[in-house]
Amino acid sequence: MYTGLTAKLSVGGKDIAYISNWSVEETRDTVQVTKLGSKLKETYPTTYGWSASAAGAADFATLSGQAELRRAMLEGREVEVKFYLSETDRLDGKALVNSFSVDISAEDKGNVSISLTGCGELSLSAEAQIPAPDPEAMNI
Repeated sequence: MYTGLTAKLSVGGKDIAYISNWSVEETRDTVQVTKLGSKLKETYPTTYGWSASAAGAADFATLSGQAELRRAMLEGREVEVKFYLSETDRLDGKALVNSFSVDISAEDKGNVSISLTGCGELSLSAEAQIPAPDPEAMNI
């Protein structure tokens, strides 16, 4: 089981400070095919992609790493990201920072919100990985 006590976000080999939550979503698109004379729709997998978001307390004055993420967004540069679930289990990939938002109110601290879009596959580095399904067995 994973908790927020074991999780962290690393970009370019540097831990990003003050991140209070992150989320990763992987998606697989599908296409539906219907044959003439059939009432059934068949569904097949097509493209794969992933996106992620992170949020926390804003900090640009220290070496928190947040300023580097903002700079990568402005430059349109890919970043290497690691989403740690624990010390040994993590999701690794490359991404573009597609939004970087700062929110400040009189009643709260400054907050930062970051959105990422994956560039290529997201890999799972875990000690006890579940074997990938055999594509031939799934008729893909």
